[in-house]
Amino acid sequence: MMKWDWIFFDADETLFTFDSFTGLQRMFLDYSVTFTAEDFQDYQAVNKPLWVDYQNGAITSLQLQHARFQSWAERLNVAPGLLNDAFISAMAGDLFSFAGRRFAT
Repeated sequence: MMKWDWIFFDADETLFTFDSFTGLQRMFLDYSVTFTAEDFQDYQAVNKPLWVDYQNGAITSLQLQHARFQSWAERLNVAPGLLNDAFISAMAGDLFSFAGRRFAT
């Protein structure tokens, strides 16, 4: 039997489906912000090209994490990394909703 030291899963829209709009809405509630569909379109206009840049090696993960929340960080007077961490936490909450579910194979 083969033994592996590590097993990596690409959980970003591969194994799990994340609702980033709902995650952002949940995150921004903590800042008393009603995050709208228009806000989400603006976020996606910034976020999607950043992911392309990251995949092409043009920017680092940290640069992506900060740049996608830079405008909101300025509006809310918080660090962009703090918003990114809050977003990741909000999205992680969605993972727990999978507990106990059975998936068809």
